Amino acid sequence: MASTPDESPSAAPDRAVPRLVVSWSIVGVPLIYGVVETVRAILPLFGG
Repeated sequence: MASTPDESPSAAPDRAVPRLVVSWSIVGVPLIYGVVETVRAILPLFGG
């Protein structure tokens, strides 16, 4: 992928960290919620 004139390769790492944090938050929060709800739903099956 070619970089645009306003995005030099040296500037990319500065913007990469916040973008990764936001992206993983968007994916991770619902994922963690789903895992917690699944565990809460199956606990009665195992006597919890």
